[in-house]
Amino acid sequence: MTYRSMLTILTLAPATLAAQRLARQVDDVRDGTVRFSYAARSGVCGDGRETVRSGSSFTVMPSTFGRGHSDSDLCFAGPVRVAIGRRGGETVSFRVHVGGRWNSGDDVTDLGTVGAAEAARYLFDESLRASGNNAHYALAGAVFGDSIDLVPDLVSLARGRDGTGELRQRAVFWIGTYDDDRASRALHDLASDDALDENIRGAAIIALGRDDIADDDVAWLRALYPKVSSKLRDDIFLAVSRSDNPQASRWLASIITDKGETAHTREQAMFWMGQGRGPTEDLVRLYDRLDQPSLRSHYTFVISQRRDDKSIEKLIDIAQHDTDRDVRHQALFWLGQSRDPRALAFIRDLVTR
Repeated sequence: MTYRSMLTILTLAPATLAAQRLARQVDDVRDGTVRFSYAARSGVCGDGRETVRSGSSFTVMPSTFGRGHSDSDLCFAGPVRVAIGRRGGETVSFRVHVGGRWNSGDDVTDLGTVGAAEAARYLFDESLRASGNNAHYALAGAVFGDSIDLVPDLVSLARGRDGTGELRQRAVFWIGTYDDDRASRALHDLASDDALDENIRGAAIIALGRDDIADDDVAWLRALYPKVSSKLRDDIFLAVSRSDNPQASRWLASIITDKGETAHTREQAMFWMGQGRGPTEDLVRLYDRLDQPSLRSHYTFVISQRRDDKSIEKLIDIAQHDTDRDVRHQALFWLGQSRDPRALAFIRDLVTR
């Protein structure tokens, strides 16, 4: 055994032994609820109920997760609170919250505040044994914990056969919530590994699409693009669209106007360009480069989602001047859906003319 291996074992031993001790305390309760609390890692906060944020990532426990912003303005920086349901000596449920306080209740065994590392190690191991939403709760509770780096464990879960495909994808999502170089490298490795399931690779690509996605990551994804399937290309469009660098918007436009790409690919690139962070002016300029009526019809939907002055002006222009009748009708439809006063006035003028 090498010195480094021995050092790793000695470093991990305290958390592992403490996790085993915590597991025994939970197992000692045959029926009822066991609960405990621990410190949340930096950047993790919650509303005390189901919603938890970590940077630009959020989850509404147990099944909704993604990028963006939640509807809740409350966000408490811990503690992480875990409630475990026990019946007949078996664990039957997990519930995880960040922030807030426990309600009083009967048949509750409260272990108080425990070490974050031991709680995270215990919950990670439990996520591999649990199923369904219980596995998702346990994995989330592990990732929320302070004082432990679970990136290597999450990578092993993503690559391995333990857990369902959905849990493995969730592991990739959680890797993306660690804002460090090792997590970024892990996502690159997962995304580029041809031996992995495409759902895992796609989850890694999407995880790279943080609100603050680095220009280097955008360049890396663009280089990966020609080597992957249509499904993974769609995921690359989503990730690149999160960049506010004008080059990202221009690259998406180049895919949209490339006649060598499939209609599906061009439409997907257009959709994510519309959903992205580039200015509406870029979308307005794109219209004149669209050679097919089907693309221009799709364009009317894409630009309608911007809901700003320039998008309304462009839709009015298309409704008046596009050479294809169906495209003009689509523009009118989306103008009507916008309920913008100028759009409605334009439609009234057409009807009464």
